[in-house]
Amino acid sequence: MKIIALLVGLLSLIALTGCAIVAGDTVMGYESGKFVYHDGSLQSTYKYPFDQVWDAARKAMTDLKATDVQADRKIEKGTIDGVLYEEKVKITMEYLTRTDTTVSVRVGTAGSNVAAKYILDKIEANLKQ
Repeated sequence: MKIIALLVGLLSLIALTGCAIVAGDTVMGYESGKFVYHDGSLQSTYKYPFDQVWDAARKAMTDLKATDVQADRKIEKGTIDGVLYEEKVKITMEYLTRTDTTVSVRVGTAGSNVAAKYILDKIEANLKQ
């Protein structure tokens, strides 16, 4: 019971402040109610259909002049891989509902939170155009 209370307390703290938890080899973080950082990937959910998010992510990679871009799209999910400034980038998108899509970005081997946020910001800007 104490473990459950501790977990609930930690999750509440994350929700209120925006921070990270390290548990073994897993790192999770929460920032401003919009982004979740998990094991080197930054994740956000957009209130846009999957098709629009897919196009916005491809445009972001083009705008950032990514090289070696490879896109693999299925019905409910897709990935875009490429290289930006000598760092591997992986963008993963997943259909949630007709109007909601989750996007996860990982930059580099260990994952760069700042670079991933920059790419997510580019995707969001493309969605608002």
